[in-house]
Amino acid sequence: MPKVKPSKPTPDFRKMYQLAEHYSEASRLLEEQAKGEEWGCSAPQVLVDSFAVELYLKCLFVLDTNSDPPKKHDWETLFDALAPHTKAAIRDAFERIVRSDPVLSHLDVINPEALKVTDFKRSLTAAKNTFDRRRYLYESQPTDEWFYAHLLRQAIRAVTSMDIRLGGLSKPRR
Repeated sequence: MPKVKPSKPTPDFRKMYQLAEHYSEASRLLEEQAKGEEWGCSAPQVLVDSFAVELYLKCLFVLDTNSDPPKKHDWETLFDALAPHTKAAIRDAFERIVRSDPVLSHLDVINPEALKVTDFKRSLTAAKNTFDRRRYLYESQPTDEWFYAHLLRQAIRAVTSMDIRLGGLSKPRR
């Protein structure tokens, strides 16, 4: 009789969320350091941000399906695997954040050369392989569109933190 491989237990979404929160906080701290003389912290910040986004997406997948998330780093694949209502909530949160961002609304004055990619789908497509493609910034970088990773992280985090099953696990943002 062939051996039946036991099914893998569903990951604890609370632990996933807490780890995503830690990465998110680390990203925020690195973002603060990246201002001024410590501009070199922006490279680690992009990587830490990618961990936070990936974990929030995987946490949402577990919350939506009560099953093990895909073993991928590609944010677009992870996003596409979510329930339709979760995807709609993330898109809505992203649009609210973009509309209220004080820099993006004046970007054409601050830096007319800057590409303003604020469409959710384009941002997600540009950012989908952040971990794999942008972790070694000394290597040649992809020439596709740049994105505002913090906007994606904020939108995905906002939706994740609204789930009642994660109540009490979030720390207030400074």
